[in-house]
This record gives sequence, C-alpha cells and structure tokens, in this order.
Amino acid sequence: MIVVCPSCQARFRYDDERFQGLPRKRFRCPKCSEVFEVDNPALQVPPAPVAPPPPAPEPPPMPTPPPEPSTGRETTARSVYDDTHTAVGAAGPGIPPGYRFSVAFLNGPRASTVAMLHSPHTVIGREEGDIITQDPECSRRHARIDIRADGTAWLVDLGSTNGTFVDGVQVSSAVQLVDRQEFTCGRSSFMMLIRREDPNMLV
Repeated sequence: MIVVCPSCQARFRYDDERFQGLPRKRFRCPKCSEVFEVDNPALQVPPAPVAPPPPAPEPPPMPTPPPEPSTGRETTARSVYDDTHTAVGAAGPGIPPGYRFSVAFLNGPRASTVAMLHSPHTVIGREEGDIITQDPECSRRHARIDIRADGTAWLVDLGSTNGTFVDGVQVSSAVQLVDRQEFTCGRSSFMMLIRREDPNMLV
C-alpha cells in the first residue's frame, strides 16, 4: 500500500502484511518526522452499496377527451337541432297557416332586397342555398333558418368560417329569431320578418 504523510504529503510504500492483523499502525514520516496512524486496509469494511431509488410510479392514463361536435355538416347540425327540440316537446318543422316569413338584406351586395321563405329549412350561403348573398365573407353554405310549426324561426350556423352573429353575439347553437331581429353572416346583415295574414297582428 502507499502511505501518505498528512503533514508533508510525502509518499512511501508499506507492505500490508506488516500490519500483522492490527487494525491500525503508527508511522513516523522519514521526511518530516511527523507521527500519524494508518488504518489496516485489509480490515476496512467496504461501504454498503446504495440501493437505487425506487422507480417513480407511472402517471395515470390521461382521460380521453370527448369528441368535438361536428360543425361543418348541415345534416349533423340539423339532427342535433331536431333532437333537442323534440326532447322539449317543440313543434316539428313546417310553415304554419296564416304566417309569412321573409328576410330583408340590410347591407352587403344585396342590400335593400327581401327574400321570402317558402320552405321550413332555408339555407343562406355565398354560392349555394336558397338565399345567395354574393358576399365573399360568407361561407359557401353559411347558415340556415328553420321554421317550426308553432310559428317560431330558428337560426343555425352551418360551420361557417367567419361565424354567424345575432345582436353581436356569435351563434354556437340554434337561436330563436323574433320579428325584426337582426343577424349577420359575413359582411351581410339581415332582419328577420315574421307576419300574420292580418297586418294588425304581429308575432
């Protein structure tokens, strides 16, 4: 073994067998005469191995998020809308006798014109549908007006790019439109008109 003087750091070789089984032995440094003790390396107990830390528990699986509702297909929107109204006992689609429904263009490419609604389901779109807006900010099939047999009108967005708004609030589900209520598709604004045959009776 190599013995190192703690005082002058002098190093010299010493045979381990000369400890003769003693736990330690006293040395005198031949260089600086420092006296010090050295433990018998044969009797030193090696340190116990440190057990590795237990593995961290696996995190619980993340819950699968529910699928996002489809907003881009008219058939899906209509199905959800009809199921909701059927559940609350609302009337089915259909224009009731004695009612007249129309939509007035307030601004946009077709401002100051009026479109009569002759079907329970009227699609508003830039290029397709029953009411063509010719508005580049409208989606190809932007929104739909559904008329119920109880005389109510409902506005549904068909997954449009720029959204459908009623009184400045974006439509996220079917919204009922009352007489003279305004709504917006793209840059085109409209007014819903609901009349009965008797002009003195407004809905």
